[in-house]
Amino acid sequence: MEELERTFLEEYEGAREQFAQERYKNATILLAKALFALCDLLIYAQLRKLPKNHGERFHILEGYFPDVYTIVDRIFSHYTDAYSKPVLKETCEEVTHGIKAIARTQNIPEAVRKAVG
Repeated sequence: MEELERTFLEEYEGAREQFAQERYKNATILLAKALFALCDLLIYAQLRKLPKNHGERFHILEGYFPDVYTIVDRIFSHYTDAYSKPVLKETCEEVTHGIKAIARTQNIPEAVRKAVG
């Protein structure tokens, strides 16, 4: 659990640094990875297991965290598109908003909650 928390914090802070430098593609990719780490934190806290891939993560979220699933499902295409298409500032903001929404509504570690604000 601590490793997932560290992973989230590293990726989220890295995304913020990239965003500040207007590197929106890098920021979006790191934000998405932070989002996946956040999801894994929730899954591990409740089920004591970790998904092996995105498909399994989505399946678990849909069954156990439907509100989180809705947010992540909406954001996932931004992550995959970031590898081959230009990324706008607004895309980064949307992913950040999704992370903050999950952090507000779910039971997550205090360090993660603080980092998200």
